[in-house]
Amino acid sequence: MSSEQSSHQGQIGVYFDSGGYRLLGTLFLARGEAPKPTAVILHGIPGIEKNYDLAHALRENGWNSLIFHYRGCWGSGGRYVLGTIPDDVRAALDDLSSGRYPWVDPARLVLIGHSLGGWAAVLAGAADPHARAVAVYGAVSDPRTLPLGAEAAAAEFTPWLHGFTPEDFQSQWGALDAPYSPVEQVARLAPRPLLILHGEADQDIPVVQARGLFERAGQPRELLIHPEANHSFTWHRAWLRSHLLDWLSQLDLTTAPGAS
Repeated sequence: MSSEQSSHQGQIGVYFDSGGYRLLGTLFLARGEAPKPTAVILHGIPGIEKNYDLAHALRENGWNSLIFHYRGCWGSGGRYVLGTIPDDVRAALDDLSSGRYPWVDPARLVLIGHSLGGWAAVLAGAADPHARAVAVYGAVSDPRTLPLGAEAAAAEFTPWLHGFTPEDFQSQWGALDAPYSPVEQVARLAPRPLLILHGEADQDIPVVQARGLFERAGQPRELLIHPEANHSFTWHRAWLRSHLLDWLSQLDLTTAPGAS
């Protein structure tokens, strides 16, 4: 079989367990049989923007990626609970590191998260060395300084989530203290690379959240602000893809963090 041929057709459905519940996703596979670097792409709440364009762009540039759904959303089992989302991310990293997928190099795993997915990416990455680098865009970095209540949840979040009422959201959001605040945990990522992308025109997650995360992060870190992009970079996806791909292409994932 030539290097341009593959035993797969570029994507497969996957499932794995987290906390006793089955989580569902899609593993996008780049051409060829050799193990490749793989990104876990994390959507926000409730996940209207699923970032398939990022998965397709990564695949075309030699990267695999996994898009999966946390408990209680988009067909995954269980109830949606904010505090278990980082656990679900770590379960995804464990699954990719298990040897189940011969096309995945478990030593080259990266987290990419949008909005609440960015929140989860930092928290999971800080706690799990499987994540060799983290990139976020439009990320929540300090829930304690971002008031969101039941009314907003009823309009924007909970209709798409299983077993999660607006009152549940308000209660759980208010309970996200220091262990669930990326600004308090992000320093633990270093010396693994961190990329922070945000839109100046983000009306959902103010750009001050990105600047606060950058200030608390260790090196290497990079902050890029688009002057016009909204929360999902809806009109600026090409810019988003370009900067993500450029950053990924420059990562050195051949040496373990801290190795000399």
